[in-house]
Amino acid sequence: MLQPKLFEKLVTENFKTVPAKLLLQLATIFEEGGLHDRSGTFFYKNHLSKSNVPVLAIAGDQDLICPPDAVYVCNDINGAKTVKLILEPLVTYKVFGEPGGPHFAHYDIVGAQRAVDPVYPYIIEFLNHHDAA
Repeated sequence: MLQPKLFEKLVTENFKTVPAKLLLQLATIFEEGGLHDRSGTFFYKNHLSKSNVPVLAIAGDQDLICPPDAVYVCNDINGAKTVKLILEPLVTYKVFGEPGGPHFAHYDIVGAQRAVDPVYPYIIEFLNHHDAA
């Protein structure tokens, strides 16, 4: 649902610049214990409850890459409740899309023209609300 020119730019200018080592590390999300560092000894989810940084977890109602339940309930093969590991006052969870439409898929959240009105202002409001400056 992305505009064709924007999709082309996203792929040609961004994905080819991701280092292979980073992709290998990101792939660990599908391994036992979930996302971890390259040494395999530091598991990020084990430290989420220690964070004092506000988190905005957003999802599209028709996201097949990372469905809303995966954002909220589990984000690894072991069923780790990722968003639920973050202290409640620090996490904001929002699903974009309505039963009768418009609907949002994975890339719609950041790159579709329809994200301009509902998504971007929501992100800006979250950032402004949590701005320490």
